[in-house]
This record gives sequence, C-alpha cells and structure tokens, in this order.
Amino acid sequence: MIEKINDISGVGAVGKAKSRRGVAFGYDDAVTGSDGLAVSPFAREMANISLELGKIPEVREDRVKDLKRQVDEGRYNPDLNALAGRLLWAGINKVED
Repeated sequence: MIEKINDISGVGAVGKAKSRRGVAFGYDDAVTGSDGLAVSPFAREMANISLELGKIPEVREDRVKDLKRQVDEGRYNPDLNALAGRLLWAGINKVED
C-alpha cells in the first residue's frame, strides 16, 4: 500500500534524489557547495502568499465603525436565524472563533 502511495505522490527513497553537484533534492535552484538549501517553487509561492496575507488587517476598522454607528442609532438588526445557524455550526464543528 505504501509503495502505491509513493508512486502516486512522487515520493521516493532519499538515496534516489539527484546527487549531481549543484542540484540538491531535484530542484534546479540549489546552492552549490558542501552545505546548502534548495527551496521549491511551491515553497516560494507559499511564502509570497503568506506575505500578502500579512498585509490584510485582522480588524476591518470601517466595518466596526459602521456597526457601532448602527448600534448607537438603534438601527442594528442582526439576522438572528443566521446567527443561530453559525452558533450551531461552530458547536458541531467545535470552532472557537
């Protein structure tokens, strides 16, 4: 079974990794020399995505200000059915957010 999974995912034995000088772990951007680190294109893309997500504020100040104004003016009318549904979903899925 494990062999089948390895065939599908492309995972192979460590000894089968490319050992040519200048190519480590099968990536072309490897660092030459005795010690080095090769970062896959996927890892680079994930790092870029992480940086972009870090630029998005956790709290949307404009939305908070609008909701506070609605509450102060007595115009805030939340959808209680939607709220109940979210609470049930969070309870069933054990989400604490």
